[in-house]
Amino acid sequence: MAVRLPPLLTLLLLLVLESGVKAVRLDLFDRKQGIRMGVPSNGCDDGKTGLSVDYNGSAVEYTCFLPKSKRWRVGLNVVEPVQHCDDLPDDYYPQHYCMNQSLVYKDTIPTFGDHRPLWGIFGEYQYLPPQRWLHNVEHGSVIMLYHPCADYREVDRLKGLVRGCIRKHIITPYPKLSLLRPLALVAWGCRLEMSHVDPATVRSFIREKGLKGPEGDLPKQGQYDFMLLQRAEPPAGSDINDSVLCPSQP
Repeated sequence: MAVRLPPLLTLLLLLVLESGVKAVRLDLFDRKQGIRMGVPSNGCDDGKTGLSVDYNGSAVEYTCFLPKSKRWRVGLNVVEPVQHCDDLPDDYYPQHYCMNQSLVYKDTIPTFGDHRPLWGIFGEYQYLPPQRWLHNVEHGSVIMLYHPCADYREVDRLKGLVRGCIRKHIITPYPKLSLLRPLALVAWGCRLEMSHVDPATVRSFIREKGLKGPEGDLPKQGQYDFMLLQRAEPPAGSDINDSVLCPSQP
């Protein structure tokens, strides 16, 4: 992993290089998270250049390479869902890093961590890397992950539940999930891994864990849209603030 400089030092170095003798862009400075969120910058993160640091464009992230004779076994064993929550300090704020620095996570399915200044537009992606959706998590989003080899019927069931529960969601394939539990939900500090979809369990997780995080009540839309397939809409009976979670579901 590349050596990571403190966000503020990185920002100053980048902006000095970018602007030459011109004044440093102090509008990108944030005292809590190093680099201000949601501000596209050619010298830091514009959501369009340097993306290969997080994702090299390979179809591996969203393609099932198992032979057809084995795909039907994925998630076949119905096992209990596993939920894990990290104990995060109340004053914890993840840091924002520019695209010149790589970000890796110790957990296979991270529930928090440093990320990019620009977060993903809410909705479904062909693929969205965790360096982006972890910023959505900080803003109270629920992230739906599924293994590319998961049963498409279970994937579609979970998509329907998530879309009907919360506008601030991200849906993306994630090949690091286990084949025993090829479905997962992630919210601030918590993850739920599943072999199959149980609607009550899914709704309970979203209602209890959604809209959490340092900026969990922020409805502002993201800026990153690479490989976006479908924008999220407020569920019927709710609004852009997600005032009611899972409004039409028991």
